[in-house]
Amino acid sequence: MPELPILRRLTDSIERASVLDKAVDVDTRVVRAVAKPRALRQLLHGVPFGHPLHPLMVQVPLGAWISAAVLDTIGGKGNDRAASTLTGVGLVSATAASTAGYVDWAELSLEQRRTGWVHQAVNWVGITFFGLSWWQRRKGNTAAGKALGFVGLTVVSVGGYLGGHLSYRQRAGVGSSDRVPFDA
Repeated sequence: MPELPILRRLTDSIERASVLDKAVDVDTRVVRAVAKPRALRQLLHGVPFGHPLHPLMVQVPLGAWISAAVLDTIGGKGNDRAASTLTGVGLVSATAASTAGYVDWAELSLEQRRTGWVHQAVNWVGITFFGLSWWQRRKGNTAAGKALGFVGLTVVSVGGYLGGHLSYRQRAGVGSSDRVPFDA
């Protein structure tokens, strides 16, 4: 199935969005300064594991949030507590996944970093909705928590689409079969 033209126009416009360059440059300098030690960079790039960590690590928050949405859809008192716990697990694990993603991102080309910058911005909006969801659930506002969780899942799905575009269309972080990308 060919890519929908509207989606192609969207991703092309993000790749060419020079208006993002100042923010991209500032964030790139910050990430490179924080992850300056070579051993830290290699660990977060996944060099000891033979492939980048970020794609593996995002499975934990996404799995937790999707599972929470399933429990929210099914309903039930026990499911409410479990969904709240899963929402919290997703929040904590999203921090680690984001950290690895930032370190990989800082090594990409400018067009890839533009896409990656929007990818992370969208995902942080989604993570914020999950944070609000968790907070509402903890306060006993289950209906609001569920609604915010579904909004969060929708938003991180858009972020995931951009991450897929970054990986598969822009080939970000794709190395040869004999070396791990970013092994520097």
